[in-house]
Amino acid sequence: VSKTVRGGMQGQVNPFEFFFGPQGPQGFPQQQAPQEKMQSGIGSGFFIDLDKGYILTNNHVVEGADEISVKTIDGQSHDAKVLGTDKNTDVAVVQIKDKNFSKKGLGALSLGDSDKIAVGDFVVAVGAPFGLEASLSFGIVSALGRGSLGITQLGNFIQTDAAINPGNSGGPLLNTSGQTIGINTAIFSKSGAYNGIGFAIPANLVRSVAEQLINEGKTNRGYIGVSLYRNSDPGLFKELGLPPDTTGALISGVEESGPAAKAGLQDGDVIVKVNDKKIDSDAELVSTIGLMQPGTSVAVAYYRNGKLVNSQLTIGSYPSEDQLATKRNQGNSSSPWGLTLAPLNPELKKQFSIRSKSGVVVLDVAQGSPGEMARLERGDCIVQVGNQNIQSPKDLNNFTKKGKRALLRVDRAGQMMFIPLQN
Repeated sequence: VSKTVRGGMQGQVNPFEFFFGPQGPQGFPQQQAPQEKMQSGIGSGFFIDLDKGYILTNNHVVEGADEISVKTIDGQSHDAKVLGTDKNTDVAVVQIKDKNFSKKGLGALSLGDSDKIAVGDFVVAVGAPFGLEASLSFGIVSALGRGSLGITQLGNFIQTDAAINPGNSGGPLLNTSGQTIGINTAIFSKSGAYNGIGFAIPANLVRSVAEQLINEGKTNRGYIGVSLYRNSDPGLFKELGLPPDTTGALISGVEESGPAAKAGLQDGDVIVKVNDKKIDSDAELVSTIGLMQPGTSVAVAYYRNGKLVNSQLTIGSYPSEDQLATKRNQGNSSSPWGLTLAPLNPELKKQFSIRSKSGVVVLDVAQGSPGEMARLERGDCIVQVGNQNIQSPKDLNNFTKKGKRALLRVDRAGQMMFIPLQN
């Protein structure tokens, strides 16, 4: 793959360039980059439809490419084009331009069922590490369901100890039956070389994404219209009065008229299950919903005020970047103050030494929000807005008006104070 790059500082390396492969035998250039230059790299891939010339690889291998040349195992090179890419899952489909290219001695790989693999299964990784073509390495499946790695926005990974190095990206991870159970995508390494921990995108996810890219040229991503409290932990859920060992995703804001709002979800709800899938974190909820097709109806289980509630929700379509920018500029209309709130309960009352008998407790204050400007803090209990008593997070929105100043009566560790809030 070759592409034009601009700018750059001495010694800087794009993290994805490691997986993109070396630029020649010397590896990455360390000299001061010129304003514009051509950069070449090596990645791997494999046929899934030989007759049509469809090849699977990683998005980061071909992203921004000006030219793509596919070298097949018989030593021939073919010009290729990108048929479709999905940055959220790091999957791409490439097609050889010449429909009559020589197929002698070549074959396509089939995608296996990645849900059937188990930790300890033997696997083989195929690719071109450091440009060494058609290299095989073997190992086992070290772990399954690895998420929150910062590699992609959606999906969990297969972890393997099969040796994966620069140039392996996009190559297949095979089971002992010769089926592809994943696409080799990334490694964990402090040195930049193989360290026994590699990650592959599961084949079932790859299949779903590839079908959309081939048929539609893009992927559809699920959306429910909520913002989430990041890195929620069991300690926080205990403060909310939820059962021990509860895991889930805490909602900090609900988009007005969005799928979640229509299903009755509110700020402060903790989603613990989608259909039969247990939700262990905010990242897992994002991945689970994001990989669903718009229009899908799902059962959602969540805690509200310590009680488990079940609701039916219809997945929406993820907004375009322009729509998201508009939403960000307008702010979350259902959560204009930047506050994550929960109804006062005995656990929160004890945790934050609150004297009041009712109100809503501030669990988080978004940076740069009106709540932060008003100097509200985690653990504050909002008791009143004006002369209106507050019983639930929704009350704060009901008793305040956008653009208007509101006077809050706040219990902070047992001391009562008034705090003006201005949007």
